[in-house]
Amino acid sequence: MATCFTESQLGDQLVIVGGMSVWSLCEHHMLPMNLHVTAGYVPDGGAVVGLSKFGRIAQHYAGRLQVQERFTRQVAEHLVDVIGRKDVAVAVRGLHLCMSMRGVRLEAARTTTLHTGGQFAIDPVLNQQFVTLAGAQWNAA
Repeated sequence: MATCFTESQLGDQLVIVGGMSVWSLCEHHMLPMNLHVTAGYVPDGGAVVGLSKFGRIAQHYAGRLQVQERFTRQVAEHLVDVIGRKDVAVAVRGLHLCMSMRGVRLEAARTTTLHTGGQFAIDPVLNQQFVTLAGAQWNAA
């Protein structure tokens, strides 16, 4: 099954895939965490990533004991391998039941992690565009 598709009409555009909600287990407390994933990249070289690939990557890494920080990095690194460049950004907003139902019992608490590479790490405008659009995804949910 193809991961990337040839597209001859590419310009410099930001592609963001959001609305991906996966469940994983916190490796410290063995309690569920719900992770809302938003990933972005800038297509280059006449190819685009198949959109379902983003969800499959998130599901793959959520299917093991996790911490959100590592999960975010793993999704980003996998996307780097898929597109062949470091121009990837991944933001994850997590609801951790270990924090909301035990211990401090803060039901509204959310944890946000961000991994940026390539253009996203050095171009403040591109970075801000991604962060703004990722935040809008979460506010709409």
